[in-house]
Amino acid sequence: MAKQHFEDKVTSNLTIAKESTDKRVRRIENARTYTQGVKAYRERTPVAEPAPADSGLSSVYVRARPLFQHETERGEWDCISGCAAGLVVHEGLEKVRPNRGQVKVLRHHTFPEVKRIDTDEGVYTQLQYLVERAKAGSMATLFMYGMTGSGKTYSTNLIHKKVPLELIAAGPARLISYELIGKRCFDLLSAEKQEVHLCIGEDGATHVQGSRVREASTAAELQELLQEAGARRETSATGTNAESSRSHAVYQLSTFNGGTLTIIDLAGNEGNIETHYHTKEQMKEAAEINSSLMTLRNCLAARASGKSHIPFRESVLTRVLRDALTMQDAATAVLCCVSPACSHLERSLSTLISAVNLTGHTKPTCPVDEELQEKGIVKGGPNTWDAATLAAWIQEQQFGAQVTLPEGTNGQQIMKLTAVRIAPMCGDDKAVAKQVFDGLRVASKEAAQKDRELRQAMKEGPKPTSSVSFSKAAPSRPSMGGRL
Repeated sequence: MAKQHFEDKVTSNLTIAKESTDKRVRRIENARTYTQGVKAYRERTPVAEPAPADSGLSSVYVRARPLFQHETERGEWDCISGCAAGLVVHEGLEKVRPNRGQVKVLRHHTFPEVKRIDTDEGVYTQLQYLVERAKAGSMATLFMYGMTGSGKTYSTNLIHKKVPLELIAAGPARLISYELIGKRCFDLLSAEKQEVHLCIGEDGATHVQGSRVREASTAAELQELLQEAGARRETSATGTNAESSRSHAVYQLSTFNGGTLTIIDLAGNEGNIETHYHTKEQMKEAAEINSSLMTLRNCLAARASGKSHIPFRESVLTRVLRDALTMQDAATAVLCCVSPACSHLERSLSTLISAVNLTGHTKPTCPVDEELQEKGIVKGGPNTWDAATLAAWIQEQQFGAQVTLPEGTNGQQIMKLTAVRIAPMCGDDKAVAKQVFDGLRVASKEAAQKDRELRQAMKEGPKPTSSVSFSKAAPSRPSMGGRL
């Protein structure tokens, strides 16, 4: 009842309905101006190829998914661009300037520290070095991190298809897979998805006891096992994602020479807008997810900055992954997935700021504000024609050969003349002069009609009343909508 009352109050408020105070809605209402600014930025900013694959012990990658069709239909625009290094997030703002009133500003947040991945193929080629380390007998761990609906599970599935092809080449592999839901753990390789137990061993580490170990001798077998485990994962429909993962899924691949590759598809972090329509149980899940992700971020940031203390004991997830977070020779990589939708800007910025912290940098690059000049409708018609345009129009008409314009005569000058005063330009042929006079008036009316249509088109488009409704429902299989 309280949520319904809140939504009714927002959508029925006349002040909000006429000019929304919701910054996410304002970005969509002013999409025309902001997209022109983003387009101009991309035209003047060179985009370098993604950085070559890194083989360091702590690496952070970022991938922005495309806009979905239902996002473009509600007026969302693409607020993420590639740059010479890393990514840029474009934040649409409105500011008040002295003596000028409200102006549109595009704030460019640059993240040169992160490594950009642009394609599906790039997801594996950039992270392939982790597989090489596992084949060589070392420990490698990959975390999929980002808001719900940003493409983490999609990227995980891409990895699942490619890894077996290379890992099995070194010999048979073993797979353990489980998911963490709060403080409980479930085996993803058992048909009943039975609960397994977390026990602290003599070495002080937390181990998963009772989970099935499956062995694969071919790439096809391993791909099938990974697909089977992923299909059993706990999901729930939310407003942002109709198949939102509500758990942390762990896929641990072991080689017979002692190497391990662990892939963790983390549950998505969520803000207040994304959780507005959650049930009480989903709210509790979201709080637990956000808490465990915060602990993981702290652990990864401490590792990247070389701190001696890694606070892994503060959550179940990090306790299970103790070795990956504390062993000096273990390689860890984080693939941060972000949404390009302008209404998700705050969550995408939060993910990228976290990504910068995970690289060991504590101070992100200062954003740069660019004031946008709103382009209005440029009036057309004979009154705006210069001498050359007028002469060209005359020659296109049937009477063109009979008209001789005085040198330098433009459209504004001839529109002031009556048919009688135009006659000397037509060899004193009054009938031709009348045709010139009438033709100019028709051209003027056509231009005015075109201006009206353009102005009307500027006013059209999505006019959402509140971004609260954005998280009310999401399609189960969203299709790509391309860039705006």
